Amino acid sequence: AELAGCSERTVYNILAHYRKYGLVTNPHARPRGRPRVLDMTTLNYMSALLDANPTLYLDEIQDKLLEVHDIE
Repeated sequence: AELAGCSERTVYNILAHYRKYGLVTNPHARPRGRPRVLDMTTLNYMSALLDANPTLYLDEIQDKLLEVHDIE
């Protein structure tokens, strides 16, 4: 716990989730916090767009998002 910079309880919770689900988080837990603005499809599109055109400016990225995904 000290090496990870968290409490022992956190380490035990992570280990319990890993043993039960094979993941470090509970896949059945409700998402917490504010809902995402962009879904994974849009994020993947942006990543591919920037890989293909690394010098795009923000306004050009916004134009493409509006054109392809109808996101302002």
